[in-house]
Amino acid sequence: MKVSVCIPAYNQCQYIEKAIRSAVQQSQPPCEIIVSNDCSTDATAEILERLANEITILKVINQPVNAGMVPNTDAVLKAATGDFIVKLDSDDYLHHNYIKMLGELLLKYPEAGYAHAAVQEIDEHDNAIKTRSLARSTGFYSSQKALKDAIYGYQVAANIIMFRRSALAKVGYISASTNFAEDYYLSAELAAIGYGNVYYSGILSSYRVWADAGMVRQKRKLAEIKALRHVFDEVLEPAFKKRNWSLRKLRNSKTNFACRQADCLSWSIYNAEEKEELIAELRKLSSAPKAKFFSSIYAGSFGKIFLSITKLKASFKQLIKTSLIRPQAAGLNK
Repeated sequence: MKVSVCIPAYNQCQYIEKAIRSAVQQSQPPCEIIVSNDCSTDATAEILERLANEITILKVINQPVNAGMVPNTDAVLKAATGDFIVKLDSDDYLHHNYIKMLGELLLKYPEAGYAHAAVQEIDEHDNAIKTRSLARSTGFYSSQKALKDAIYGYQVAANIIMFRRSALAKVGYISASTNFAEDYYLSAELAAIGYGNVYYSGILSSYRVWADAGMVRQKRKLAEIKALRHVFDEVLEPAFKKRNWSLRKLRNSKTNFACRQADCLSWSIYNAEEKEELIAELRKLSSAPKAKFFSSIYAGSFGKIFLSITKLKASFKQLIKTSLIRPQAAGLNK
């Protein structure tokens, strides 16, 4: 089993060495570790040079100009030569048996385009926050099931994935034209061309979540809404039509996405002109009366109150989900 670990990197000098060493120390070692440094302005280049002199399987790509997150990730994936490719962000890390467990599942299920698992969510200081897992047991999901479920969103616990390289090659690796939701786009593409996926319900990696003090992610809401529309319009709807499947559930999901995304209209970080731009993009995602209603509520004077109620309901649903998942995890770890 030849496995490549691919790490796109930009200004993560405090974590990049831990990510690389987590790949080196696998119980089933990879054949290569490839890091693509996207013109980092911190000490990333120096750390990579030092580690490359020590770790023989480490290969470093230095981008000549800053390519951006998506092109840099695409470049490092395309550089891999292994049969399977682990995509690992430079601030996350793998647990000891990640490659062994997911590699064995991909060998067992040749119809799977990728394998994924539950993760331990951590903060910037490596403190454990919570477990992220899916409400499904270890096993294979067919392409048909994966495609039908894709209308509800990106079906992974976190974006630390082991891909089958031949599957990535068939969809052109990362072909999304957007700089948001490119992973969701890729998973939908793989399902659309006939690849299922396999999930392991145990924790095999740690996924870092940052405190967004500058509200960077919130400020990218317009890009997120546009990206969601691209997933539906360019991948999911054509795939449904090709199979002569009903589009009713798909359109309902687009409407539900538009309703949820409309909460940004109650945020104080946007001015009136920016909110109008967001409303226009939400209309492109769904022009259903329900979506228009949610946009008008969130954009109105009661938007903040409505947002608080919505968050409370979401927290209650998450509590119920967690209480259902924990017994499964306990049984797995016995």
